[in-house]
This record gives sequence, C-alpha cells and structure tokens, in this order.
Amino acid sequence: MPLTNSIPTLKLSFLPKWVWACLFGCLYSLGAQGQQRWTLADCLAFAQTHNLQVQQAGLLQDKSVVQQQAAKNAALPTLHARVRTAGNWGFLIDPSTNELSDEFNFGNQAALNFNLNVVNGHATAYQGRLRRDQVAAATYDYQASSNALTVQILNAYLQVLLGQEQLRNAQQREEYAQEQERKVQAQVNKGVLSKRDLLHLQAQVSAESLLRVRAENSVEKALFALAQVVGLPFNESMAVQPVEIPTTWQTTSLATPEALVISATSLPDVKAAQAKVEAAQAAAQLGRALYKPSLALTAQLATRTSNYKPGGFDTQVLDNLNRRVGLALNVPVFNRFQLRTTDQLAKLEVESAKLAYQQVERDLKGKIMGVWLEYRAAAKTYQALAQQYALISEEHRYGAKLLELGGISAVEYSLTRSRLATAQSELVLAKYDCFFKQTLVGFYQGNGLPVGL
Repeated sequence: MPLTNSIPTLKLSFLPKWVWACLFGCLYSLGAQGQQRWTLADCLAFAQTHNLQVQQAGLLQDKSVVQQQAAKNAALPTLHARVRTAGNWGFLIDPSTNELSDEFNFGNQAALNFNLNVVNGHATAYQGRLRRDQVAAATYDYQASSNALTVQILNAYLQVLLGQEQLRNAQQREEYAQEQERKVQAQVNKGVLSKRDLLHLQAQVSAESLLRVRAENSVEKALFALAQVVGLPFNESMAVQPVEIPTTWQTTSLATPEALVISATSLPDVKAAQAKVEAAQAAAQLGRALYKPSLALTAQLATRTSNYKPGGFDTQVLDNLNRRVGLALNVPVFNRFQLRTTDQLAKLEVESAKLAYQQVERDLKGKIMGVWLEYRAAAKTYQALAQQYALISEEHRYGAKLLELGGISAVEYSLTRSRLATAQSELVLAKYDCFFKQTLVGFYQGNGLPVGL
C-alpha cells in the first residue's frame, strides 16, 4: 500500500460558519495591525522632524544661535601661542646674539600674545544686537514655516478624508443601483417594465462602478500627496484613520474680521519681518562703529634660543625672556569714502526691510480677511446645498418607488438619480471646504487645530 494512503487527512468541511468568520477576522486584524492608522496629530508630529523645509528652517535657527554666541565671545580677550624652530646657514646675523657669522645656526623662538579690545566704537555691542535680532527673525521664520506646514498637512489630510467619504458614497450608490437592477429584472420578468428599462439601469450600474473606481484612485492620490507633505519615504504606504467631520458651523464663536486683522500682528510672519527691520538697523550702526577709533590692550611674553650662545636650552629659555605691555590705537583718517558708501547702503537696507515688513503685514491681513469672507460664503453654500440634497433625496425615493411600480421609465429615473449623485458630491465638497475655512479662521484667531481628527 502506498505511503500516502496511510497519512490521515483533515477534512475542514465540517467546521461551522462562525468558526470560519472568526478565523478570517483574526487574519484581517493581524494584517491591519501591521499598518499604522495615521491621525492628524500623528501627521503633524511626524512632519515636524521629517519635513525638509521645516528642517532647513530649524538649521537656520541653530546657525543664528551659534552666531549669537560668537558675537558674545567677541568681547573676550584673545590669547595665542607661537613656537618656531629653524636652521640657517650661510652669511647671517644671529637674532639672539646680534653676531655676524657664516656658520650653521639653529634657533628656537616662542611667544605668548594677549589682546583685549578696550574701545571699538561699541562695535561689539552692535554686533551682539545684530545677532540677537537675527536669532529672533530665524525663530519666527521657523514658526511661520511650521504654521505653513500645519496648514498644508490639514488640507492634505482633509483631502484624504474627503476622498474616503466620496468612496463610501460611491460604493453605497453602486450597491443601491445593483439592488434596483434586481428589482427591475423582476418587473421585466413579470412584464411590468420593458427590456429597455433594464438595459438602461444596467448602464447606470456600470456608470456607478466607474465612479467608484475613480473615487478609489482619488483616495490613493490624496494619500500619496499627504505622505509627501508629511515626509514619508516613497516606499512606505500610508493609511488614515477614518473620522467624521462635524457639520455645525458656529460663526458666533469666531472673531470678527476686524479682530482677526488686528491679531495678524501677533503671527510669526509679521514678527519675523519686524525682527529683520531691527537687524538691519543694528547692521547700520555696526557699519558706522567699524570706522571709529579703536583702542586695544596688548601684551607679549617671548623667548628665544640659539646654538651661538653659550648655555643649555633650559637656561637660555629663562634668560632670554622678553616682556611687553602696550596700548594700540587705530584712528581711521581716510578710507576712500568707504564710510559714506557703507552708510548709504545700510540706510537702503533699512528702508528695504521696512517695506518688506509693510508688505508682509498687508498681505497677511488681506489673506486673513479673504479667508473670513470665503468661510462665510462656504457656510452659506453648505446650508443651501444641504436643503437641496434633502429635497432631491426625497424626490429620488419617490421616483424609485414609481420605477418599481412601473409608473416611470428607467430613463426618467436615471435623471433623478444623476441629480442625486451630483447633489451628494457637491454637498460633501462643500462640507469639507467649509470645515477647512472655519479651521483656518480659528487658527489665525489663535485657536489650535482639531488634532483629534
């Protein structure tokens, strides 16, 4: 008897259906656990450390901090040592003995130099002020970059949620169309409806299937766009936690346009522009300070040795010590009108920074006012579309019953169904647009984002 016939086989056909359901449920849950479901808070936290633009802004901030510390260190004295060893031959004068000789000479030199700027036209103070203002500007630029990234992520995240809701609606419409197809098929078999009605409804089912496929593609594109904004690698997929967007628009809890425009001055974009104006003014003062007289305290401790001089190395090092303390005064007399040129350029830089500040403030106020107007219009649009969708839904339910009873043809029913699909799509778009605009208004007002999404 073959060996294979002696091996017992396990028949699974006797397992009840609930066991199969549990097995498939466990397998599905294990697969789902392998992929993270991203929330809005997860996206924001991940992007702060992985988005390249934010990382560049952070590096500029770190660079400005290092430069500020260097400006503080400029007030400290300098101390450096110099050691030199050389061999000379030919006709020469030994610097240690001042003797003229043509013999080979081997000598060593060592010096310790000290320098401290006592007076430099307050250049050190202006340099510190310049670096301080640059740190403030870099910090506000980083915050502005982070805010811009936050808005981009919110928009991309809502696009994913919008695509997911449109996909669910498309799937529901497809299932409903398939159910209607089965009912019409039964009516055709009874002779109540014609074959033409069935064919037309089958075409509607195919159209709904196409819309579902397009909705699936839209979700994939939205997820890819969100992954790019967040900073995920290309080879990593992304899944978003489905949430429900609220549909209550509370305009009374939001600030008035005038208050929003006033609050714009507290945003980091305006503060960064103001810090750049102050930095330009400090740079102008620094430029003038560099052309003022400066006074420095200098000191030196030096020694040298030579093979021309009797005594060992240790003896010569101590015997040949030289000590020097002095003051160095530097007075600019004529610098080919560089001070005038520097001063003119500095004034132009200050005026340019002021104009840039005014432009940033103007653009930001206009942007906030535009967002407020867009939100108010979006809220009204959503309310109107909600009423329209409710009426068309009732019309569609009435038309579906008439179709089952043979009161209308499938062509007439398809017109009502097309209006329903269009109204549903417009309502969903208006809902997400209104929610995004409302969130932006609250964000500019100083409220946080709904990170619970």
